[in-house]
Amino acid sequence: MYRPFIVGMNIYLRGLERSDIEDPYFQWLNDREVTQFMESGNFPNTLEDMESFFQSNSLNKDTVIFAIIDSQTDKHIGNVKLGPINWISRNSHMGIMIGDKASWGKGYGYECVKLIVDYAFNVLNLHKVMLGVVEQNKAALKLYQKVGFTIEGICKEQFNLDGKYCDVLYMGLLKRDYLTTNGSICFDPDGIDFYVD
Repeated sequence: MYRPFIVGMNIYLRGLERSDIEDPYFQWLNDREVTQFMESGNFPNTLEDMESFFQSNSLNKDTVIFAIIDSQTDKHIGNVKLGPINWISRNSHMGIMIGDKASWGKGYGYECVKLIVDYAFNVLNLHKVMLGVVEQNKAALKLYQKVGFTIEGICKEQFNLDGKYCDVLYMGLLKRDYLTTNGSICFDPDGIDFYVD
């Protein structure tokens, strides 16, 4: 493992580094299949865009971005983000991208969401995690519901998917509800290794 911060069963999360913004991450944002349900990907990605994104987020204490790494290969397969974090109301938005298409369908997304939610609630002491998902993204919707997120609102026709306007579902998860359904998460005395059921 290379500089792990949170260690799961099949993946680990580490801080996003400058070297990560080159291929393959760079190309994920130019792949319409990867970005079809994201705001990214509508315009060509450039190295200048990536550098600006890295600089602004690495200095921003209201955003935490992790590289998702396959534990078996140490391969960078995606990213997950908490942010912006509202430290007064103790909530944050969450976003995830598994950019490596060979890693789709292997349960890495579910494991990653569990790890980042555990981190949000048990390390950052957040009260609530929120996200938005395009209604047509059935796999993501099912994943978030499996973790415990519930639909709190619908924004009608907010997302353009190949010329068709789609609803965006806004979902939330409270710390108390998560701990009730998932139990207390176990992590080592150093607060590094998380074990996901």
